[in-house]
Amino acid sequence: MQQDEYGYLSDIANGLGIVRARTLIGNLRLWDIPRSEQALDIVIDEIGRSPIPGLYMLFDERSEKKVYIGQTESIRNRLIAHMKSPDEKIRNWTRAFIINDARNSAYSDFNDENIWLVLEDFLVRLFKINKYKVTTVSSRAPSLSSTQKTLCDVFKKEISILLTNKSKIAKLLTESRDDERYLDDTKKVLERRGFRIDKWGSSEATVNEAITFIRAGSRKSKGWQVTFRGGKSDSSKSLLAAGDGFLLMPRGPIMFIPLKVIKELVSSIDAEAFRRDTVDIFIRFDDNKIILIYKREEQDVTGFAIENYS
Repeated sequence: MQQDEYGYLSDIANGLGIVRARTLIGNLRLWDIPRSEQALDIVIDEIGRSPIPGLYMLFDERSEKKVYIGQTESIRNRLIAHMKSPDEKIRNWTRAFIINDARNSAYSDFNDENIWLVLEDFLVRLFKINKYKVTTVSSRAPSLSSTQKTLCDVFKKEISILLTNKSKIAKLLTESRDDERYLDDTKKVLERRGFRIDKWGSSEATVNEAITFIRAGSRKSKGWQVTFRGGKSDSSKSLLAAGDGFLLMPRGPIMFIPLKVIKELVSSIDAEAFRRDTVDIFIRFDDNKIILIYKREEQDVTGFAIENYS
């Protein structure tokens, strides 16, 4: 991916526990520092005279996968405030990531509020699809000029490289129309559209009084693969065979497909499908429609998208 294009370099931790990382050809630098005013001042001095704008992430290493994400026109002032009067939701944070283009506010491309906000929103979404508890109160993505969008697109690629190599993320946002949606957002969208949710979990829910299997799918050449398996009466394969319930795919416009629609396609071309241990179907997001695939047969299921897909 972009790793080959931009490259990556990281130092080992110094005596104060500061770790420096960067993309080789790109613009961004990352400083991984302990909760220490001394370490923070060393980083600020390296970049230049304060104020230093940029992004920051606060990690609570004692609580697995918990992060606070922020953006600021003065990294030093904001992190000092988080050290002395931390947000209650991340009070015990232990390390911070600082991302900047190694320039102070007079020259930095981060000295633009719209760019800050778009990248903060990107980070919130990125960490959420990587199953972090993101304690940031809110984020928003304003409209961008063509120049701002070009900068943000490049920065998103570099940020993904930095965080992947720091082993903080495994899943990437591609900014495509079939990107995975985090589950709390999916739930809110359903509720806004009038769906009744009686039960909500990471892989199964009860929506409009019907069992609903939540599957993001695995990327394959045909599309996003979803596997129905099991022989028990309440297994996903058995309920598919009965045509009871729904498949909820938290991607793109969010798919909510009745299992009877999938059953009809599968049964029409493979009478023995439900005698086997598993049934694999695929969902492909084309430019202007969404396709359900079983073997070589395809069916347009765009109409089962919760949000507009055009």
